[in-house]
Order: sequence, then structure tokens, then C-alpha cells
Amino acid sequence: MPKPARLLLLITFLLITGCSHTSLLSKQDYQKSQDQFLQGNADDAYLSFPRGAETGNFITTVEKAYLNLIQGKAQTKQLQQQVEILENRVRYHVTREAKTFFYLQTPEDYYASEHEVIWLHLLLSWAYSLQGQNDNACVEARQASSLLSLPWSPAGHFDDPTLRLFLAGLWSMCGEWREAQVDFRAAWYMDNTLTWALELANRVQPPASLIIVLGGPGPEVSWNPELNFNPLRSSRQVSFKLRGQRSALYISDNNKRPLTTHLSPDARKWYERHLERESELHELILDSAFGGKATTSGAIASTKIAAKTGLGILAGIGGAALGIVIADAGLKSGSDDLVRNGLIISAAGITWGWEIISDGYRSSVKEFKQDVDPSSEYRYVRYLPEYLWLAWSEQPLNFPVTLSTSAGSRVTLQNPSVAGRTSVTIAFIPDATMSYYGRAKQTNTHNKL
Repeated sequence: MPKPARLLLLITFLLITGCSHTSLLSKQDYQKSQDQFLQGNADDAYLSFPRGAETGNFITTVEKAYLNLIQGKAQTKQLQQQVEILENRVRYHVTREAKTFFYLQTPEDYYASEHEVIWLHLLLSWAYSLQGQNDNACVEARQASSLLSLPWSPAGHFDDPTLRLFLAGLWSMCGEWREAQVDFRAAWYMDNTLTWALELANRVQPPASLIIVLGGPGPEVSWNPELNFNPLRSSRQVSFKLRGQRSALYISDNNKRPLTTHLSPDARKWYERHLERESELHELILDSAFGGKATTSGAIASTKIAAKTGLGILAGIGGAALGIVIADAGLKSGSDDLVRNGLIISAAGITWGWEIISDGYRSSVKEFKQDVDPSSEYRYVRYLPEYLWLAWSEQPLNFPVTLSTSAGSRVTLQNPSVAGRTSVTIAFIPDATMSYYGRAKQTNTHNKL
């Protein structure tokens, strides 16, 4: 086969494969749902959730479960299916620095992050507690605890104080205060500023009421490429920006009795760990369905740049050659004008060739950025809290309970989530800045369903 035909076939193949992942949900697909979520409208966020693509996959299952749970709606079937599907898919990877990551490859070829895998079990425990299935709730809490306590290098395995605090709340929900004490103590051990967590860990008896408020709408991801030298090697360089304000939270019950609230650390380290792990799994991810588009688009961009460069070189050489011929003719005939014009044409030819190369490079890189910008189709669980507030009371609370933040958010809780030995209530406030959700009023009422 002639070389031009082979090149045409290669480019056609790359273009076809480059379009093969159109079924992935993009940032734009989530926009309507995210707008509602940022305003605290979980029900509308769920109704606006993108349909069709990725239905039943790990990411969308976890996201929709969270949107339901913060409304008090427990749907365990889909979450349990994910747990069963992924039960035997945990793999291990050790870095050169002796840090140990666990990763989970889903059937759809997504490499779930450590905090996302743990979050799956936390959600299922929460859902089972809302359904009154305390034994199953405790089983899932134990699974999450196991993943947070894997016996690897203390400096290397994944653990987190905020996840521990939430897990302690779930242990309280399913009636296991002793287990809750363990996780409160673990949170304090990782962050000694959490003296209030140590206070809870040292309590022999649980408080009468416990309120956990999940805050922050989850981070926004953006592309952070280093384009100075080789833009085609930077396709997965992204950064995560947390959007929650970590506002002061005020809680009072129907008797106007105030509760002291305590704020956890934020989820920044989850995403630092995520990016570090992504770097270690770089080759695996590029080989996956979710990473293939970057490689293909990079190859297309490289082909375009090479073609434009070749054209520019030809133009430059041709223009320079023509100018030299004219200048030479001028020298032979003694015409200063011909010599001057020949030199001008030669210089213009070189300049024109360089402009073709530069314009081709810029346009190809621009197209490449638009096509492969990973912030548009970067795979991660969007609907996650960034931190939590925790409060407790020695006496049962008189509902409804009002939550309000210093930033102006207001939420009314009509009933506790679970009324057991300890009445445990889980709520959500997006607590996002005005730049993210405009001037929409951030008001919502939670009813126990």
C-alpha cells in the first residue's frame, strides 16, 4: 500500500476511535443537576440527573444513591449490586516510596479511588439503617472500617479523620457505640485538634441525640496542563478545587435550645491521594476505556502538527529558493533592485513558512485541548461531601430542628433519621460560595420519608 494511503487509513482509524467514547457523561451533562445541587435542591438535582449513558455504572450508582439518601430515601438494591460485582476486584499497587494504594477496577473499566470505594460501603450502611436493617448496616460499616484499617505501612495506606467521624456516626445509627468510640478515637489520633472527637471516644454512654451535617458540594475539576514544551504529554494533569465555604453552623431545636457544632477537616487529602494514585496507575488508566480518548486525540494532534510543520518547511524552503534565484539573477545582470527583491522574497518565504508551522501548532493544540480536556469527561464521583459538622445533645431533641450557616443557608429537619438508643440525624448543606450558584436562594426542607 502506498505511504499516502497508509497515512490516510491511520488518520481515519484514529478519528473513528477518537469518537468511540461519546457515551461518557461530560461536565456539561451534569450542569442542570449540579446547579440544583449547589442550591440545596437534592430532589431536583436527582430529577435533572443525566439519563441514558453510564446507567448502572459505579459512578452514577453512588452519585444517585447519595442524592436520595440526603433526602431520607434509602435504596439498597443498586448499591448492594455494586458491592457484589466489585467484591473480588480489589487489586493492590505499591509505589517506589513504599506507599500502598488499593484500587478497584469496575466492569466498565473505571478505576475507583480509595475514598470512593469506602464511600460505597458507608452509603450502604446508611441506607440499611434507614430501612431498620441494623445488622446489615453494621456489616457495611465494618467493611468500611476494614478498608480504612488495612494492615499496611502506617505511612502508606489510606485513612482519613472525616471518613472516620462519619463512620462513627453510622456505628451509632446501627446501635454499636463501642465501635463508634474506636473511630472517634482514630479521628483524633490522625488530627489532634479534634479534641471533641476524643471527648466522644471517652464516653461510656452515647449521647441522646447526634446530628451529622454533610457540607460542601464536592470539588470542581479543571485541566492543569503544562503546555510550554509538550502539550501532548499533559492530558491527564488535572486539579481539584473544593467549593465549600466551611461556614459556621448553628443548630437549635423547637425549644430554641442551641447545640454546639464542631467542624471536621476537609476532603483535600482525598483528592491529593487520588491524583498521586492516578500518577501511579497512569499506564493502566490510559489502557482503559476512560483513558483511551486522550491517547487517540494526542495522536491526531501530533499528526496535524507534523503535517503543518512539513507544509511550513516546504513553503519556507520554496520561498527562500525563489528569492535566491531572483537575487542571483540580479547579481549577474547588475540590478540592485532584483538583488534587493530577491532577498526580501527569500526572507518573506522563511517568515511565511514559520507562520504556517506556528499557526498549525497553535490550532492543533487548541483543537487537542478542546477535544481531550479531561476536566470535561474526567471520571470521578461528583456528589460527595467535603467536610461535616457534628453536634450532640444529652437530652432528646424536640423536632423540628433548624440548621443555619453564617453564609445564609437554612435547613429544617422534621424528624431524626433513626430514633434508636441514640437518635441520629444526617443532613446536608451545600455551603457553596455565591460564585458557584449565583443568587439563588439556598433553602430546603428535609422530611423523613
